[in-house]
Amino acid sequence: MERTARTPSNQIGPDVLRAALAILDEEGPDGFTVRAIAQRASVAPMALYNHFDGVNGVLEALWIEGFDTLRHAITFASASAQEDLVKAGRGYRQFALENHGLYTVMFMHRFRNFEPSLEASQVAAQTYEALVLNVGRCQDLGLFDRSSARDAAQVIWSACHGYVSLELLGINFAADRDATFELLLATLQNGLR
Repeated sequence: MERTARTPSNQIGPDVLRAALAILDEEGPDGFTVRAIAQRASVAPMALYNHFDGVNGVLEALWIEGFDTLRHAITFASASAQEDLVKAGRGYRQFALENHGLYTVMFMHRFRNFEPSLEASQVAAQTYEALVLNVGRCQDLGLFDRSSARDAAQVIWSACHGYVSLELLGINFAADRDATFELLLATLQNGLR
C-alpha cells in the first residue's frame, strides 16, 4: 500500500496563507472556509487548526502580514518630508491594488468571530504611527499647522482609503484614475496647509 506524501510541517504555514490569499483574490470572503483553504493548500483541514488554531488564526496571520507590508509601503525617509508624504499616499494605493486579499482582511470585510489580538492591533497602530511621523516631519516645515499630526494623518488615511476602496469595488468613474488620485493627494496637501 502506497502512502500519500504529507506536506512538511514547516511548509504548511506559507502554503495555507498563499491558498487563503488566492481564495480571497479569486472568490472573495464568501469562499473563505477551512475546507476551501485546506483543499487549495493540499493539506488536511486539521492542519489549519494545528498550525493556526482555525480560520481566525489564518485571518490574524494575514492581518499582521498586511499591516507589516503596508507600513513598508508608506514609509519613506528622504530629505523631503513633503515628497515622502506624497510617496506614502501612492504607496498606500499601490499596496491596496496589488494586495486585494490582504486589503480585504484589513479593511473591506468584517469576518464573523474574528477579532484581531492585541499583538495584531499593535501592528496596525504601528502602521498608522508611520504616517503620523511623516505628517509630523511636514509640520516641522510649517505644513499642516492647523491640526495635530494625528488628526491630519487620519484625514489623509481616510481619504486615500475611500478612493482606493471605491476603486477596488469598481466604483470609480474617473477618466484617468492615476491622475485623479494625484489630484486627491494635491487637494489634501492644499486643504491641510
